[in-house]
Amino acid sequence: MQDRRGLLVSSLALAAVAAAARAQPTTMAPGQGAMSMQACIDACLATYRLCIETSRHSLEKGGAHAAPGHIAILLDCADLCQATATSMMRGSPIHTVLCEACAKACEACSKDCAGFDDVRMQRCAASCRDCAASCAMMAMTSR
Repeated sequence: MQDRRGLLVSSLALAAVAAAARAQPTTMAPGQGAMSMQACIDACLATYRLCIETSRHSLEKGGAHAAPGHIAILLDCADLCQATATSMMRGSPIHTVLCEACAKACEACSKDCAGFDDVRMQRCAASCRDCAASCAMMAMTSR
């Protein structure tokens, strides 16, 4: 019961911080379109949620889906996505460090999930690819 409360409190705190961070600066990479920090935050939070949900799905499916390495990648990716989003929401001067790490974790998670012939896993892989691209761009343009 306390785990649920903790998750609810964390989710509510993230939602409140996300709402407060709506008006974030726009960054632009050379030769590329504008990207708002908010878009990167949104990608991180969406991927965080999907990785958590996919880890549960994987455990319920069992077999190769529940392999310790696969679950670890999903949860590490989720943790980094959440930490990266909150770092950007705070306006941390080192958010680019987290963006770089998040991009790498999301790339690894995307490759891992893409190896499964399962709709949910493919959806997680796509979300991780999008988040990796967003974080890589944010890390590059925010320097």
